[in-house]
Amino acid sequence: MFRNRVAENADKRALVFLRESGTGMTEESVTYRDLDSRARRVAIWLRENTEPGERAILLFPPGPEFVVGFLGCLYAGVIAVPAPLTASGGNGAARSRALAHDAQASVILTESSHAATIRDWLDHHVLPRRMRHAATDLLPAASPRAWFPVKLSWQTTAFLQYTSGSTDRPKGVVVTQGNLMSNQHLIRQALGTGRDISLVGWLPHFHDMGLIGQLLHPLYLGGTTHFMSPMTFLMRPHRWLWAVSRYRATVSVAPDFAFRLATDRVTDEQLAELDLSSLRVLCNGSEPVRHDSLKAFIERFRPAGLDERAILPCYGLAESTLFVTGTKSRGMVTRAVDAQALERNELKDADSAANSSVLVSCGTPSGVTVRIVDPLTRRPLPDGQVGEIWVRGGSVAAGYWNQPMESVQTFRATAADGDYPFLRTGDLGVLDGGELYVTGRLKELLIVNGRNLYPWDIERTAHLAHPALGRGRAAAFAIGERWDQVVLVHEVSAARLREASADELAALVRRKVRADLDVQLAHVVIVRSGAIAKTTSGKVQRRLMREKFLSGQLKPHQTSSTTVTFADSKVGR
Repeated sequence: MFRNRVAENADKRALVFLRESGTGMTEESVTYRDLDSRARRVAIWLRENTEPGERAILLFPPGPEFVVGFLGCLYAGVIAVPAPLTASGGNGAARSRALAHDAQASVILTESSHAATIRDWLDHHVLPRRMRHAATDLLPAASPRAWFPVKLSWQTTAFLQYTSGSTDRPKGVVVTQGNLMSNQHLIRQALGTGRDISLVGWLPHFHDMGLIGQLLHPLYLGGTTHFMSPMTFLMRPHRWLWAVSRYRATVSVAPDFAFRLATDRVTDEQLAELDLSSLRVLCNGSEPVRHDSLKAFIERFRPAGLDERAILPCYGLAESTLFVTGTKSRGMVTRAVDAQALERNELKDADSAANSSVLVSCGTPSGVTVRIVDPLTRRPLPDGQVGEIWVRGGSVAAGYWNQPMESVQTFRATAADGDYPFLRTGDLGVLDGGELYVTGRLKELLIVNGRNLYPWDIERTAHLAHPALGRGRAAAFAIGERWDQVVLVHEVSAARLREASADELAALVRRKVRADLDVQLAHVVIVRSGAIAKTTSGKVQRRLMREKFLSGQLKPHQTSSTTVTFADSKVGR
């Protein structure tokens, strides 16, 4: 498919990487012809150093060279393993080491600017020492005739997409050529994209939405991706929307937190220079889609020409390659429901604003089968009842790498009525009038006094207790023999503690959560900035935070009187 696009668009820009340069941005562009030529160089090196089916771990900084390496693996029939690249002492190094060992990778692909880092990793056993490695940008030019295509089928494994590990250890999802093609078709149908696609993004290339939605989808169609480093976005959120405006992007993709960050940090002066009228699709996915995030974003950027019908809340997961549901050209579809009924897994209209929770639809299933199933009995549930989301379709991956038992349980589930096979997503949701509303993660659900509580609702309410408590800087989880004690850990910078002490903030959080949610927090721990563990894609690792809390690894701010003892696994204040 890609080489057909090369034949059709040889001199068209396939990738445009936007790099920070002083106060501005510089372009590094690659045409379809160049991308094809450079990918064949990589394939030739892989053919000389590996066999088809071996695994190559891809350790690249943000930029087009990652795509060169990824396509080179596809050209050679080698299984690509995208992974984060950080300094050898960082969290990313530990993750990459785990991925390399789990995938039993035999080679490393990187670029010359980070070759020394890879050698350091190998010398210090961060990676297996016998692994061969190559800097793809230094490989010699080769005759086009030196490369010949390998034999592929729809069952051939294309790459391993490791899960983020937000609720469990990372697992390698086996994505086949057929899964990849099926999901690209599904995305095209749902988004209405074509060869004129101009996409702008900043997501990490080793993230499923960053790889498949942001980088590969335009290549599948013959379009152009304009992208930047995630750090560029995090440091200067307006760069994302500036690039949309500058390159007349028709599509962009981002998780929910990006909408909040852009709303909060784009200044009036920056807003005045934006023209977002070219956007046909702006996907919000990868984490729970929040009504308040999108509502505030739409209000903030409507003066810049944003068409709210371009907003496309969507649902997906690595186990289904990426995309599952999303419906174009209608904006947000919401449902105000009774919050107490939702805690009982029922969907009912809210009788008052004070008792309502606004859900955002992630679209109507098309091209896939979605069922809502009781996770304990496996009984399919009718519309209006919350249960586990089960999915069937050509995008559902082949399983987890080298985990046959877990693969059967997750990817080949049978419902109580005999319907088979389904992917058990581990996500909670409800179908109503054909719309899919995703309500949470099964493993993160808090059940307290018979109520089903979602951790992000507690975290979001806590943030409203005081301006020093920033959004997205908290983790709520349950402890105790009956898992009925709720703990909230919240980051606060040392500078913001001048406004209120840690003890004062903890007291305010308790009162706010009790007043708004009728939840008594067993423990509130105020910690330094950066203490909340997150995945490489920015998701809070609540399970890991619970482990850190119980093992005494969390260090409260010194101004806090919180004390923790663990000799008898009990926690006290």
